[in-house]
Amino acid sequence: MTDDLTPPIEQSDFDEFNLNEAPKWPKVVGIISIIWALVGLTCGGLGMASSFLFAPMMESQLDGAPLPPTMVLTPADYALGAFGLILAAALVVGGIMLIMRKKGARALHLIYGLGAIPSLIVSTIINFGKQEAAQQWAKDYPDNPMAQQMAGGGDAGQTIGMIIAVVITMFFMLYPLFCIIWFGLIKNKHEQMTGGVEEVF
Repeated sequence: MTDDLTPPIEQSDFDEFNLNEAPKWPKVVGIISIIWALVGLTCGGLGMASSFLFAPMMESQLDGAPLPPTMVLTPADYALGAFGLILAAALVVGGIMLIMRKKGARALHLIYGLGAIPSLIVSTIINFGKQEAAQQWAKDYPDNPMAQQMAGGGDAGQTIGMIIAVVITMFFMLYPLFCIIWFGLIKNKHEQMTGGVEEVF
């Protein structure tokens, strides 16, 4: 027997529960962004710190000669390091915002991608210049033990070093390129980040 006091159940009563499932990719990409930024900070920090840590240790091998150019930080190095720190911070914040599916996440990832690629290219060019200057340094101080070690590799060693530098640069360009393509061409609308779900917990 049906209770006349029980109101009929309408389909509209369930509409508020018929929410689309939020896409999973923002959390995955957001976590990768945070990890990638921390790896970049670690590698960049170690590179900068090595000049301060190892330069005093090499003085005993220099016999009064100046440090080779590869171990000397220039204003350009400091500028690139500061810029890299800003980009890494933007990527960390962007990754956190992406996990939370906030609108600013896309812009921060694009800023990172568009800034990281030219920064990597400039850094590689500067390092190539330092490698050439180091070879000249070895010729200017041929009796120096360190110069003799550097000259021992010859042109083949210099070529291998350049190839390794290019490979490393290309590797670190992968994620910036991904950010530009993914957020600029593929997932370029906020609805693609949320799946139409207004609040995601």
